[in-house]
Amino acid sequence: MAAGLDVRAPWNHANASLWDIKTLATWLDDTVSSNTARRLLELAVTSIFSTQSEEPSLLYALAYFAAAGNETTVGTIDRLLATVGGGQEWRVKGGTQLIATELSNKLGDNIVKLKTKVESIAKSGDFYLLHTSTGTVQAKRVVIAMSPPLAARISYDPLLPAARDQLTQRMPMGAVAKAVAFYETPFWRNDGLNGMVASDVGVIRATFDNSPEDASYGALMGFIEADEIRHLEQSTDEDIQALVQEDLVRYFGSEANNVTGWIIQRWDNEEFSRGGPVAFGPSGVLTKYGSALTEPVGGVFFAGTEASPYWTGFMDGAIRAGENAARAILEDGCV
Repeated sequence: MAAGLDVRAPWNHANASLWDIKTLATWLDDTVSSNTARRLLELAVTSIFSTQSEEPSLLYALAYFAAAGNETTVGTIDRLLATVGGGQEWRVKGGTQLIATELSNKLGDNIVKLKTKVESIAKSGDFYLLHTSTGTVQAKRVVIAMSPPLAARISYDPLLPAARDQLTQRMPMGAVAKAVAFYETPFWRNDGLNGMVASDVGVIRATFDNSPEDASYGALMGFIEADEIRHLEQSTDEDIQALVQEDLVRYFGSEANNVTGWIIQRWDNEEFSRGGPVAFGPSGVLTKYGSALTEPVGGVFFAGTEASPYWTGFMDGAIRAGENAARAILEDGCV
């Protein structure tokens, strides 16, 4: 099903309307009879989208699976989940934030403005005026490299077309947090364990060994996703730590009690993410408003990982979307 989609316009498929009115859960109900297989698929869905299966439409899920490829390789759900030859294979030494900080350092402070929140964008003659928390910036073209729901929090003058606004009203973020438990050593390796868990119970249901290359300390990282983190909306970080520790002990034994430190990252509570890893499409969104994901409005262009035809929801997709927006601006004659 996914292999037959045009990743740039999945809403044009002959069965798009039929698939878009269904949720992924509806399709699973009709198709999967094995309880074990259903539990595994539910875990996969939560790990990929940070949603429950009843939230994204079937068409959106199929388009997301199809996007896990490129111009020569067909995307599959396996490529999204694989730790060998797939989306979960690599980590960045020192943390992925280094990519942004090193790029920022290369460009310089006169180009990259930190702690500068864009509050409104207004057309003024041949230019756009970006009114920010620290002043006003003038530009010939504007690239909005944000998720649709966050991009909607900027005021636009003139107003964006109704289709774009309706899209942003209907694409919520997934719900996700990360918990990292630190230890003196990666003790689980002594038992021949790799630190990876896939479970259908618990607060964290997917874990990875997040220890440094030199194994100078141990780190187990787990995601708290969809309804699990929603149920903890009012919980303190200390409450979450206790629940996560219970899960780690169940997965790795009593040594998991010997935690030396914690990181709890709750993206739902971050002003400039409000969830993650991606804004998803519930039933009816793609077929009605999907084209507005990338359709420029005058000199305003839309990027962000949601706007990428490949590797939506990943950094790869975000880079591709940025390149596509830059290419469109150059073709528009603005240099």
